Formats: sequence, C-alpha cells, structure tokens
Amino acid sequence: MSANDEHDLARLAAIGDPFADDAAAPVRSLEPPRIPAGENASPTRSRVRAIRWIAFAAALLFEVPHLVFARHRRDVTAVAPAELAVGLGLPLAVAAVAFFAGTRRGARGLGLPARVIAGLAVAAPALFALGTLAGAPDNAPDPAFWQHAAGCASTTAVLALGPVALGLWAFRRAFAVAAPWRTAALGIAAGGIAAAVMSIACPITGAWHVLLGHGTMMLAAGLAGALLAPAVSRS
Repeated sequence: MSANDEHDLARLAAIGDPFADDAAAPVRSLEPPRIPAGENASPTRSRVRAIRWIAFAAALLFEVPHLVFARHRRDVTAVAPAELAVGLGLPLAVAAVAFFAGTRRGARGLGLPARVIAGLAVAAPALFALGTLAGAPDNAPDPAFWQHAAGCASTTAVLALGPVALGLWAFRRAFAVAAPWRTAALGIAAGGIAAAVMSIACPITGAWHVLLGHGTMMLAAGLAGALLAPAVSRS
C-alpha cells in the first residue's frame, strides 16, 4: 500500500465550496424591471405622434374664439388677393418654416444640424419683416400709432400663448441636441400663427403697425422658448 492510500478521503469534505453562496442565491427573475411607484413609462411612438397631432389641432382651435367673438375685419372678403397673401400667407409661411426647423427629425432622430435650425429660426422672422415692408399697403398716418400697436401686440401675445404652451407640452423632453434653438423655432411658429390671425382681425394694414403690433410676438415667443428649453424640452 502506498503512502497516499493512507490519507482519509473523507477529509475532502472539509474543503469549502467557493461557489456555495452563489448557488444558494435566489434565481433572478426574467421579467422586465418594475417601474417604481410615481414614475411613468416613456410613451410609445404612436402615442407621441397622437399627442403632437392633438396639440397641433388644439393650437389652431385656440385661435377660433377670437375670430368668432372678438373684433374682425369687415372688409376681409373684399381684400385684394395680393394684400391677403402678404397679410395672411406670409405669417403662415413663417410659421411653417419655423415649425419645420424645430420638429424635423433629421438623421438618427436628432433633428436638423444646429446651424441649420438656427439659420431657419433667424430667417423666418426676417422673411416676415422684409415681406411686410415690401408688400404691405401704404396707409394714412395714424395719430394713435403706438396705442394701436401696443393693443395689437398684447392681443397677439394672448393668441400666441396657447400654441406656445401646447407646443411645450407636446415636445417636452423631446430634444437631445440644439434644444434652445428648436424650442425657439416652436415659439416663432406660434407667433406666426397669432400674426396670421391678427391679419384677419385687425383692420390696420400699415407695414410698421403689422411689424410691431403683429410680428413682435414672433421674437418674444421665440425668446421664451429658448429660455424655457433647458427646463422643459431638453431631454
């Protein structure tokens, strides 16, 4: 008998198992992790699209009461097509350009390049200003110019408030890059919608009245969007 045969094989049981603790641990569940109470799951893409279409429709409907119950131009049906194109079509075109700049998904869903968004956001109100100066009809001097301009500016601010709020709600935490510029573009689009409504509601069509009384809110709403972006729309 060799020396090794004299060892007690039962003593091998005294050697500890380094994997014993892992083997005794409960099996991890394959179910998806539960969301803690008070936190909501991210909405699906279809729900996000539905929310944004609802917000867009609600933004347009927000303007209707002003046209129905507040003042409006009595001569709107007699306005020359060229004048109507400037007064109504120009701010709507500005709104469309700004909305495109702010909401375009672009490559990888990150939107257009920041420099493109910035360029469109600046070009949209500039287009409104140049088109208004070039195409608005000449009016007789208005002795109450600043009073009328301030009154229309305050009304336009109210008309822009609804679309701005709805846009921030629909695009909350939506922009991973260039959030200030994209949110500013949404504000400019809201101001453009409000300016278009004012072109139907306000009988004063002079270029400087339209610029200051109707168009100022494009810049104000754009600035508000840029300032609110870090808290609302940046993902």
